[in-house]
Amino acid sequence: MRLSLLGVSISLFGIAWISASSGSSVSFGLGISFVGLLISLVSCFVGELKKVNLLK
Repeated sequence: MRLSLLGVSISLFGIAWISASSGSSVSFGLGISFVGLLISLVSCFVGELKKVNLLK
């Protein structure tokens, strides 16, 4: 759960970066948001694997 919240906060930071910047910094903000999305998705899959006892 904490890892999922970390991903969400990183995504929100990327969105804030996009709205505060202009020019080439927008692509950097999109990259930050994408990393946050990946962290959240990995966290969800790890949580599901723990539920079915594939991970300890």
